[in-house]
Amino acid sequence: MIKQQLFCKNCILPNNFLGITLSPDGICNFCHNPVYNNENWSKVQIDNKLRKNSLDDWKLALEKMKQNQKKQQYDCVIGYSGGKDSTALLYKFIYEYKIRPLAITIDTGFMTDVAKQNIRKTLKKIEMINNHILIESAVDTFTKLYKWHFFNHSSNHRSLTVDICDHCSDLIHSIVVKEAIKRNINNVIFGYSPDQIKRYFYEIPRKEALYDWMPDLAFKDPFNDADRKWYINSEKISLKDIPRIILPYHVLDYNEKKIIELVESKELIEVGKADPVLTNCHVVKAALMFDLYRYGGLTYALQYAELVRQQENNQDKKKSRKNWLRLYKNIAQSILNGTFNEDGMKKFYDNIGISKEELLGSIIEQRNKDPNAEKISRNIELIKIGKIK
Repeated sequence: MIKQQLFCKNCILPNNFLGITLSPDGICNFCHNPVYNNENWSKVQIDNKLRKNSLDDWKLALEKMKQNQKKQQYDCVIGYSGGKDSTALLYKFIYEYKIRPLAITIDTGFMTDVAKQNIRKTLKKIEMINNHILIESAVDTFTKLYKWHFFNHSSNHRSLTVDICDHCSDLIHSIVVKEAIKRNINNVIFGYSPDQIKRYFYEIPRKEALYDWMPDLAFKDPFNDADRKWYINSEKISLKDIPRIILPYHVLDYNEKKIIELVESKELIEVGKADPVLTNCHVVKAALMFDLYRYGGLTYALQYAELVRQQENNQDKKKSRKNWLRLYKNIAQSILNGTFNEDGMKKFYDNIGISKEELLGSIIEQRNKDPNAEKISRNIELIKIGKIK
């Protein structure tokens, strides 16, 4: 059988997925049009001047943290998830920058066991146990947030993964920033990688933190005051109270392979346990499953494709595309054959209170009403049989 063209020849975005289409020459909307965007992704244009100015600002921010070291116990807060990027960032601050961070982990109730193991190992190795805060008391609010999205998502155009990740990260950010405010810490650092630039580049505007992070759904059932307390409340916090919120990997030289080598060589994370597939929370994986069956593709392709497009020469681009496409196919096929994150998915279904069969039935019912239902089903079938390029 001749393989059918499903993925963009230039990046890895799939045809007929969330409004993405391939031209007759096999190129997607994003690669054809520099300003193209849709509800799920905006192709970020970052010129050399912006990147240089932001990198210069990052260097000044580090110097300012060092200058203020005698004024407070901690120089910054680092949002620490147990993944490779935040682990490497924590190591950099302590041993390279010589800056004292307070590490804060937010347990959403759906963290993977590997992420938790990584956190314990790293904190012990770098003697940070007493400079780390684990917040577990917001689990009920996170669970409500996830349930609301899985039971109410009905768009034909916007993926569940995008909605959930946006609202979940806003809640995590809110809790971390409020902890920084309580301690008068002026800098909050998150380890988002260069592909995670759909919403922000380098720095999160204070106004957005103050006014945009609490979603409208927080004022609907089943949410109450106990849930809303976790968000930043503009009636109780002013703009001047908000610390700087910086994403340094957006301007630093970023090499995923070197980051994994660093955290493994320093014995911060066991060999093989730095893979994002192992540390990303169970909710994201369930949302990926939802979107694959509902829309015929993996939402992570949007980020993977951005990494491919960021490669400056054709040889690196081809290599990057090959690697990310292989990962995409492996994840998609494991979801469809039921072997993807089996234990984690079971925990997710139990915590949310729905069976896999019930959820799949609801997804397929929605899909059948979609004007693109036939194309979506064809994408899924092509992935199942593996006759795709």
